[in-house]
Amino acid sequence: MSPPNYPKHPVLYIDTVVFLVENTLFRVSRKPLEEESTIFRDMFLLPQPNHDAIEGRDDTRPVVLHGVSKADFECLLKVLLCRQHGKNKDLVLSLTNEWTSVLKLSTMWEFASLRKAAISWLDTSPASLHRSDLIEKIVLATRYDIKEWLLPSLLAIAQRPDPISVEEGKRLGIETALKLASVREKLRLQKAPQGTRQLVVGDRDRAATLLDFTPMIRKVFGLQLPVPSLSIFDYPCI
Repeated sequence: MSPPNYPKHPVLYIDTVVFLVENTLFRVSRKPLEEESTIFRDMFLLPQPNHDAIEGRDDTRPVVLHGVSKADFECLLKVLLCRQHGKNKDLVLSLTNEWTSVLKLSTMWEFASLRKAAISWLDTSPASLHRSDLIEKIVLATRYDIKEWLLPSLLAIAQRPDPISVEEGKRLGIETALKLASVREKLRLQKAPQGTRQLVVGDRDRAATLLDFTPMIRKVFGLQLPVPSLSIFDYPCI
């Protein structure tokens, strides 16, 4: 029985190693993959059977990447090729969801430089929606372990007068939403005429926007003190 005849990617079918993602064949150079990803480096070091049975050798026996979307893989490869071939302007990414795809796969496959580039773009590019979306930054920071985003975003939500909405709670997830609520939703105390203290019912005190919730956030979320980070990788074609 002959193997399925999968279509080839119209652009990212170039050289060396063949991958099957969803129903599309990609063929890319092995060198940048093993140079920049510890996961791919280890995969290529695994003992292989005889030459005819080597995975990725040709279209009949591709390396199958399960659980990866074609769109995500396209984005990762475009940035990887941009890193290797900076003059290819057609491969530059400009959309937030594309760079989120790069962040996702670069974290999963340990592409350290690509991950830094994705974090930098999402955090600094004027085109990125995540710059002003604190809830999304908390979601991504938690999902992809971006420590430099998490504390400032949590602090901004803790300080704001408006409570966490139902929709925001759904996006954050029940555990994160409850932890954040425990930091920010505090009862106010004020002195009664006799010098005792009493509970005061009402809107949250807007003076809370000036309070530093950092110690409490660190305690509730188990955040450690920051470690000095390396400089962000500079991509010449971005």
